[in-house]
Amino acid sequence: IRTIRSNTDKPFGIGTTLLMPGAEANAKVAIEEQVPIINISLGKGDWIAERVHEYNGKILATVTNAKHAQSAIDSGADALMLTGHEAAAHGGDVTSLVLIPCISKRFPDVPIVAAGGFADGRTLSAAIALGADAVAMGSRFATTKESSL
Repeated sequence: IRTIRSNTDKPFGIGTTLLMPGAEANAKVAIEEQVPIINISLGKGDWIAERVHEYNGKILATVTNAKHAQSAIDSGADALMLTGHEAAAHGGDVTSLVLIPCISKRFPDVPIVAAGGFADGRTLSAAIALGADAVAMGSRFATTKESSL
């Protein structure tokens, strides 16, 4: 976190998968360091949202369905990352292209980040046309020459 902060004055974020060992400790470090955006997934992050909002940070909650979207919003999420079936590790029962319009219509005032299968301008355009505000391109960036993978 400190290395990233020393290399940019732009907002950045970290992710914490709440079911994983060490997630609570990782979230506490991110909060102590006042990371601007924390992406939470696979668990209830109300305690994280409360502390992040104290320093005006934002919570992005990864969800796979409307029930989890509502729970995330109720727990303090500022935005939702929708992961359909094709998204790595968190995919739900339907594809992102089915999930985006369903969730964006149900929660029109909540920013939506679409994840799963988005890798270029065409797929970005499709996601936006369906109601997303942005896309996540994890695999696309993981394969760049700058990546350590």
